[in-house]
Amino acid sequence: MPGVPPSGSGEGWDVYRPSALTGRPVVAAALARAPQRFADLVFEPGSPELALTQEQLLDNMGISTGDGLTWELGIDDEIKPVIDTGPDVVDEDLMVTAFEARTGVVWAQHPDREFYEIRLAEPIRADEALAVFIDAIAHAHRELAQRLRIDLGE
Repeated sequence: MPGVPPSGSGEGWDVYRPSALTGRPVVAAALARAPQRFADLVFEPGSPELALTQEQLLDNMGISTGDGLTWELGIDDEIKPVIDTGPDVVDEDLMVTAFEARTGVVWAQHPDREFYEIRLAEPIRADEALAVFIDAIAHAHRELAQRLRIDLGE
């Protein structure tokens, strides 16, 4: 991606640190649409002490691609209480649903607890991919809060 070198590369994949992309307009716009704080919705629902700031959210995730068409999102355990939609919470994977609803996403999957993958119809830059991931996290977070009847106070 012009102006933003990957933070690492290996086996044909480039890895991008989200914090390096926050100054990009498309990422700034996605963050403006997202909650300022992401509440814990699973362990201590609504607890302000466990809420993640946008910066903390970004520090606990990474994105990578090999071709600009297939993008991977890796998340740390700290993000799971924000979007965890396992069968013990709700049956539907709200992140996959959010990805699938987005124009240009051909398919989405959640093959591992801390890993999501999407395939796009057209290649996109790292900042655009990060915006897609931020939007999906924000959507899944809000939807899960609504289903669990937790007021996010937005």
